[in-house]
Amino acid sequence: MYGFWGQLLAFFGSKPKPQAVQPVAKPKKTKYVAVDETQVKVDIVKNLTEFFKLQEQLAAHIREEEDKSRNVYDPNQNHMEAALKRVMAQQQMAELEITIRETMVYQSPPEMGALYSSVFEMREVIQEEQEGARLKEEAKERHKLWLRREKQRNFQAKLVYLAATMIFIVYLWMWFLLIKNWGRT
Repeated sequence: MYGFWGQLLAFFGSKPKPQAVQPVAKPKKTKYVAVDETQVKVDIVKNLTEFFKLQEQLAAHIREEEDKSRNVYDPNQNHMEAALKRVMAQQQMAELEITIRETMVYQSPPEMGALYSSVFEMREVIQEEQEGARLKEEAKERHKLWLRREKQRNFQAKLVYLAATMIFIVYLWMWFLLIKNWGRT
C-alpha cells in the first residue's frame, strides 16, 4: 500500500498499515561436490580448441576470397555483394576475437593463470611459423608450375627445331633431286 493508495491515505491523515515482514528462507547448505580440476581444464581446452578451429576456418575463408578476388576474373561478380560478404566475415572475426578474449580472461578458472596472454603469445609464434610454411608451400607450387611451363616451352622449342630441320632436309633433298635430274636432261 505504498503506491498511489498509500499516498492518498497519507493525504487524508491515515497512515498506511505496515506490512508484515515475511521471513526469508535461508538457502539450505549444499553438500560439497568434488570437482576434478583436470577435467574442467580438459573441457575448457576442448571448447577453446573447437572455437579456434571455427575461427581458423573463417580466416581461411577470408584469405580464400581475397586470393580469388586478386587472381580470378569473374565477369558476373557483384562487387558490392563480394565486399559485403568480406566485411561481414571480417566483422565476425573481430567479434569472435572479442568473445574469446572475454571468455578466457573473465570466465576461466584462476588455476589456469593468464591463459589469454599465454595462448595468444604462443598463437603469434605459431602463426608466424605457419605463415612462413604457407609461403614456402606457395613458393614450391609456383616453382613446380614454372618447371612445368618450362618443360612445355622446351618441348615446343624442340618440336619447332625438329620441324625446321625436317623442312631443311626436305628442301636439300629436293635440291639434290633437281640437280640430279638437271644433269640427265
